[in-house]
Amino acid sequence: MKLPFEIKDIRDFSYITSRKLKNDKGEKRGEVFIWRRRGEEEFNCKLKCPYCEEEQEFSVVFNRRPYRVRCSNCGKSILVEKLAAK
Repeated sequence: MKLPFEIKDIRDFSYITSRKLKNDKGEKRGEVFIWRRRGEEEFNCKLKCPYCEEEQEFSVVFNRRPYRVRCSNCGKSILVEKLAAK
């Protein structure tokens, strides 16, 4: 999945992440890229759904973690898990 913009300075963002997403069978078929610029309340998301493989972009306000995004095509709720300490 291609990033929606060119990142010039990481310090312009208060949150930025990219994750691979698994479907119910455990196959990595999707991806999510979430970012929020400093001073903004809304998060921007670019999602490739691991279930229907539809690509979409949207904005959302997350109230608490763990973050969940919903596919507008198939309606599945997708958990964006915290990165595990390794």
